[in-house]
Amino acid sequence: SIACMWLYLVFFGFGMAAIPWTLNSEIYPLEIRSTCVGIATTANWLSNLLVSATFLSAEKIFSRPGTFWVYSFISTIGGLWLYCTLPETSGKSLEEIEQLFTPRTTSPNVDTTAC
Repeated sequence: SIACMWLYLVFFGFGMAAIPWTLNSEIYPLEIRSTCVGIATTANWLSNLLVSATFLSAEKIFSRPGTFWVYSFISTIGGLWLYCTLPETSGKSLEEIEQLFTPRTTSPNVDTTAC
């Protein structure tokens, strides 16, 4: 079990661990970036706290495997929402990314056909 946890942490560290931090550094306009990254970091840690605070109670209600399934379901819904709403930023300059997130009445540069 400890070996599996270690393997998870190693592969997560090389893969998905950096995505939120990289994305947060790209999507906000420069003049408000530090504030927005601070808010996103707070939301991240509060989400971690929520999972930690509810795990034992959820385990009593759903069983241990059931609790992981509930958390997995919530994560899947969040992932689908991100897939459908977050535009692709790879290969774009910071100025182009800023234009993607600038509110306007029509967004010709944003591909919303993913969903």
